[in-house]
Amino acid sequence: MKRRLVAMSLALAASLPLTAQTSQATKSAKVDSIMSALVGAATPGGAVIVIQDGKAVHQKGYGFANVETKAPITTTTTFDLASVSKQFTAMAIMILAERGKLGYDDPVTKFFPEFPAYAGKITVRHLLNHTSGLPDYMGVFQRRPPGISAEPTSREAMTMLAQVAEPLFAPGEKYQYSNSGYVLLGQIAEKASGLSLPAFLKANVFDPLGMSATVVTDQIPANVANRAISYAPDGDGFKNVDYTPLNRVYGDGNVNTSVEDMYKWDQALYTERLVKQSTLAEAFTPGKLNSGSFTDYGFGWTIANVNGLKVLMHGGSWAGFRTSITRIPTERFSVVVLSNVTNFNPAGAAKRIANVYLGDKIPVKPIVAVDPGTLAAYVGKYELRPGLIIDVTLDRQTLFAYPTGQSKVRLAAESTTQFYVDGAEQIGFTFNKDSTGKVSSLTLRQGADRVARRLPE
Repeated sequence: MKRRLVAMSLALAASLPLTAQTSQATKSAKVDSIMSALVGAATPGGAVIVIQDGKAVHQKGYGFANVETKAPITTTTTFDLASVSKQFTAMAIMILAERGKLGYDDPVTKFFPEFPAYAGKITVRHLLNHTSGLPDYMGVFQRRPPGISAEPTSREAMTMLAQVAEPLFAPGEKYQYSNSGYVLLGQIAEKASGLSLPAFLKANVFDPLGMSATVVTDQIPANVANRAISYAPDGDGFKNVDYTPLNRVYGDGNVNTSVEDMYKWDQALYTERLVKQSTLAEAFTPGKLNSGSFTDYGFGWTIANVNGLKVLMHGGSWAGFRTSITRIPTERFSVVVLSNVTNFNPAGAAKRIANVYLGDKIPVKPIVAVDPGTLAAYVGKYELRPGLIIDVTLDRQTLFAYPTGQSKVRLAAESTTQFYVDGAEQIGFTFNKDSTGKVSSLTLRQGADRVARRLPE
């Protein structure tokens, strides 16, 4: 019987048009080229899966999961999803809402009366949409409130938030991305279900979908099979940066998985295996502010319009992990890129990979080569306003911009003086010279142009 199946498979493969087979091979080679430009021969790297019309048309690992042992990254290597985890916490909330265990308009104080009175106006929906006004717990932890351990749990993170005297703004007044909301959502899911969030997701999402490699962890170090170590560049090598004191907190992060399991997750979102499509539609709908205007965030998903296509996406950054999922449901197309090194830009890679398969439907700007000496002249600190410095650095002949309090982003050159954020082409940087030819400022192109003066070294 096995021989008959093999023979049938060979016959089916032979019956495919040669041009189709060649086209897929050509596209895979282009993906390899994109990744080889980002991953060295003996460096940390990443894993990619490209899903089109229900099939994994490209899946591959690049670089090392462990630089010391030279263990390679494969499609079964697990990574911390970082903030891509938020869509799983949102799914837990949606499942519980369908079961009548909670409502999107329930206030935080229904579940946790110990919060101050203002939390009575913060709803589950506000938390999902990042419109709650709660400050980020990571900043609160830096002040270490009394009674909070050096390596706090999710429950302790919530305790810290309950001690915040007042919100940053009134609920629904504006959008401000906050990890705190999703930590609280994880705790709400636990209160409503009677299970820990890791146990609830395992029983209601991971196991039903066959995501056997996927777990939520709250251990230091993480007790996850086949997990990549995360790194940051360090001189000519790399250093292990897995540890942070907040590694036990989940809800906002700490889902660990592989690209193979992410295929199962992606495909389930076309079905009603977890929740109804009408429920999912809310997750993929922008949040609404008090003013009546809309944000670009739903329930655990960023929603964008790219060249007329509705694109659902999310990125993640934690320790040395950098992650991205991009879904274009009308095209039945998705890309997942998971990496274990800080200077990798998965969103930029994902967009270029999408362009390989979808062509002009997902346009990308070209990247031009710039002389290393010219790049070096741009390195420095630029003050956009008091307290907001853009630190421009050079690493392996690539410029990076690191705004105060934000993630470091890779810059791609469109000319010798103009650059854009790889993966967010609408954000640009132009380096300006004075009359002597010295770089004196940069112009940030994001909506309106803003000039940042170069600070003395």
